[in-house]
Amino acid sequence: MLFGMQLRSLLPLLAAGLLFGAAGPATAASPAETLVGKWTCQAKEGESEISMTLNYRLSNRWLIGEIVEDNGAALLDIWLDDGEAAFALRRVISYDATVEMALAEKTADRLTLSGEMRHKLGNGGPVREEIRFVGRDRFDALWEADLGDGWVPILKRRCKRT
Repeated sequence: MLFGMQLRSLLPLLAAGLLFGAAGPATAASPAETLVGKWTCQAKEGESEISMTLNYRLSNRWLIGEIVEDNGAALLDIWLDDGEAAFALRRVISYDATVEMALAEKTADRLTLSGEMRHKLGNGGPVREEIRFVGRDRFDALWEADLGDGWVPILKRRCKRT
């Protein structure tokens, strides 16, 4: 339970990553170009409802996202395009944890990322995110964590371009 609550502070940032493929198969824009701009998201973690805003911009080979939750928590979501593979590395930084992920799979309407969360208290573990794009201006994302007994959903998010 503590892991899930700690991951909650990182999830908005991670959800930002979901936006990368928002363009879907009908566009020639890269996932990074598609993600650039402002988004609003509604998320559910257990029984808790969360709202957040995402703001992404490109800077050289970096996609930089700022995430702000309705409770004022802020996160930084940074993606690197290594020149061979877009989003070769993703790092999410919050006041109490970091998440490092890599792109595991990409299709025209879905991104799957996997990696590790590290919390300042020393606990953490494997996490993954699946992002499904619905047209150019919406995506749904699912964050999961392996808490020792297999993968468990920890955050569901629905985002739209504003």
